[in-house]
Amino acid sequence: MAYAMPLVDDSLTGTERYLWLGSLDTASGFWAILMTRRARQIWAFVCALGHFEWLRMPFGLKNAHMIYQRIIDNPLWEYVQPKGGWESFDQRMMNTEEESSTRRKVLTELGDLQPSRLTKFEADRRAQTKSDPSPSACQRAQWRHVR
Repeated sequence: MAYAMPLVDDSLTGTERYLWLGSLDTASGFWAILMTRRARQIWAFVCALGHFEWLRMPFGLKNAHMIYQRIIDNPLWEYVQPKGGWESFDQRMMNTEEESSTRRKVLTELGDLQPSRLTKFEADRRAQTKSDPSPSACQRAQWRHVR
């Protein structure tokens, strides 16, 4: 499988509506993949200090990225593929979107929901000032760093 690299701004904007965010740190993930005996012989090298063989997959091999992605995809495959196929997934997503927009419209008409375009950080700052009415909290809510 090939995955397009997402833009950082899109990733950050997409996470503002979630309560929890997890990440998979793959900084040294290549070192977790053992080399086969044949691969060790192919990628061995000799220098002034002697003969060396890689026991674990190094980062610089041409197909290392593809192999690593396959290793990650295999256990996560059932989570990547929606249950019931893509057609039912699309239908569920459209139904959920329609329900959400209908609910939002009804709440807005009743006056229970005020449409807002706050970022997560602004909403957190406002919630902090409501829950902690001390002067320092109010000052923090009004403070903004500008460069």
